[in-house]
Amino acid sequence: MRKFLKTSLFILGIGLLIASCSKQNNVNEYLKSSSNKNIPIVSLEPSKDYEMLIIESSDCPYCHKLQHDIATNQSLIEALKNVEVAPVLADDTSKLYKLVINNHKLIGTGEDIAADLGVNAYPNIFFLNKEGKVILNVPGYVKPKTMVCVINFITTKSYKKEDINSYIKANHCLS
Repeated sequence: MRKFLKTSLFILGIGLLIASCSKQNNVNEYLKSSSNKNIPIVSLEPSKDYEMLIIESSDCPYCHKLQHDIATNQSLIEALKNVEVAPVLADDTSKLYKLVINNHKLIGTGEDIAADLGVNAYPNIFFLNKEGKVILNVPGYVKPKTMVCVINFITTKSYKKEDINSYIKANHCLS
């Protein structure tokens, strides 16, 4: 009975965590109703060789933790020197985002971009090269030590020679 209770509580906890960091994809009526308004357009076209496109939600605790890590962790700050960080708030309808990803031009609100990219849990991180090709997709929060390793995997072009799991294991990157 005790084992059943522990298992049930664990499953319930996981379910609540997933529910807190996920959204349902809805058709965005905002664009249809605001076609005559002046809506700012944010270009997410990278100016550096690599871009870390972060799709996040305002009510996701792991998104806030990732933001905090990016702002305060010195190893992560150093690793991101040559990577453009481009956050997109999936529940923001006050502006439009414009980007090219895998040869497709996307323009829309954060909600639209998240839906177009098939994001349904946050944070969701896409590493892109300067041309907008997706090199790696990392769904979910990653601790700083491992994220530094992931960034190094991208910036050293190791993705051309091996897969991310082999790289992380070989470099002892798990936190």
